[in-house]
Amino acid sequence: MVRTKEFDPEVALERAVELFWERGYEKTSLHDLVDRMGIGRRSLYDTFGDKHTLFLTALRRYAAHWSDEATRIATEATDARQAIRLLFEMSLTNGAALHRGCMVVNTATEATIEDGRADAIVGQNFAASAELMKHLVDQGRREGSITERGSAAALTSAIYNAWLALRVRVRAGEDPGQLRAELNDLMTLLD
Repeated sequence: MVRTKEFDPEVALERAVELFWERGYEKTSLHDLVDRMGIGRRSLYDTFGDKHTLFLTALRRYAAHWSDEATRIATEATDARQAIRLLFEMSLTNGAALHRGCMVVNTATEATIEDGRADAIVGQNFAASAELMKHLVDQGRREGSITERGSAAALTSAIYNAWLALRVRVRAGEDPGQLRAELNDLMTLLD
């Protein structure tokens, strides 16, 4: 007789994403996962594989959601300048919950993960984020919402690196009010 799953794998996976995002890979135990996901150890292995495989699935899920959200924000903004500001605000607001930062950036900075598969997910996300920022700087220069002074590549690099740094600083628990004030200063680079 075939047994049916007594849990929703999508809900369980989302709970795993939340836990890995909060604690990181190394600080998340199998016991923590089973407890948070509301499933048995056997169900975890049968449905998601081992902890590392589950982590990679959770990281892919988070990265895809984050990328979709960033693209939505960029598309719905009134201009490229507003899109850049909203992307920073999203990183600040969403990451400030429980001092989470960004799961992709957290994975990149978690020294204990030495895995080409996780590195590939992080690298793909970073490349897509950098490309989005380049697109927005180029668009902003064409539409006049971003300065045409200086090098577009240098401006893109400065804005993109500040975006990554913001997510690390949020994870470190820095004061969101201070980070928001610094964001206001950063936006003057676009003048």
